[in-house]
Amino acid sequence: MNKLILPSLLFLIALFHYGLADAQELERQLLFWENRTINIGTTLEENGHVELEFFGLNQTDSLIVISDIITDCGCTTVFYSKDTIYQSKIGSVKVNFDPDHRGGPFTKMIVVRTNQDIYGDTLYLQGFNIPFPDDLETAYPYRVQDIGLRLPAVNMGNVYTNEPKSKYIELYNFGTDSLMLSAIANDLPDFLKINLFPNALGPNQRGLLHLEYDAYLKNDFGYVEDALILDFHNKPEPVTLRLMANIFEHFEPVPKSLEKVVPHLAVSEVDIDLKDINSKQVVKRNIKLSNQGAEELFIRKVVSNCECMEVVVDKSVLQNGESAELQLRFDPKGRRGIDHRHINIFTNDPINPVRTIVIRSSVK
Repeated sequence: MNKLILPSLLFLIALFHYGLADAQELERQLLFWENRTINIGTTLEENGHVELEFFGLNQTDSLIVISDIITDCGCTTVFYSKDTIYQSKIGSVKVNFDPDHRGGPFTKMIVVRTNQDIYGDTLYLQGFNIPFPDDLETAYPYRVQDIGLRLPAVNMGNVYTNEPKSKYIELYNFGTDSLMLSAIANDLPDFLKINLFPNALGPNQRGLLHLEYDAYLKNDFGYVEDALILDFHNKPEPVTLRLMANIFEHFEPVPKSLEKVVPHLAVSEVDIDLKDINSKQVVKRNIKLSNQGAEELFIRKVVSNCECMEVVVDKSVLQNGESAELQLRFDPKGRRGIDHRHINIFTNDPINPVRTIVIRSSVK
């Protein structure tokens, strides 16, 4: 009896696995989504719900019906086309996002299942949420003419020349009049654009300043600082903030075959130990820079991190095999003990666009 049952059982198991494999080989008929990821940017919790819509095109020869949608958060609700989506027709998924008290970046997942795709197609909703503070006075300690800000400065961080970088700055209107940027605020440097959301910020209302910083138009490298001047209607004086950025040139990855062709900066010394020096003694040093690449090398900028250190380069363009001299002058007046300084060299070397020389000493 057992000898008859065993072969039958093995046959059923084999049949089950065959059917499972066959089901996995079924072609998934997916909608072509206009956007699989939508970034709604920065949201303020008190502004409430944000609505957006995903559009999916049926490029297949099958009839598609959205059967079910799964979200990974109760803060996200969806409404979708329940009608048949015929070939070359568009279906939609409307998403309603309710910002909660949790702050910071977020990614919400939306899984769309259809009669042609039981596994589900995944869409993403992204953004940055700023919760409403419990204590406004503590949250916005920097106050200028009834305008509350978190800090007296805006740090854009690292900015690259290939695309502008955006940043949102919170501000709170503690005043009794509406707050609006004046037309004078549009008279900004070319590299900077500013908008206020909403355009008119009512009394006791929070808003966002949107800054767009274009490093290519700024045409500078390394750490840079500017005065950000904000003119508001009905305010006797403009609001001035420090605007900081660290600018780098963007380069595409260099193929291995071109590594000896592209410009390449060689530095004779990158770690210089001056050892014991006297605070009344000015130290001078020459450093050799050369181009070991086949293409022209452009020295964009040479800068030190201290006014006590002057640096000058006698050439800014180097051909293949050509050299330049970097002259260093360090005045340690008023300094004592171990001292570390550095020099940054910005070039069009795409593999190492920024070279750093470290200057160490012990000042007596």
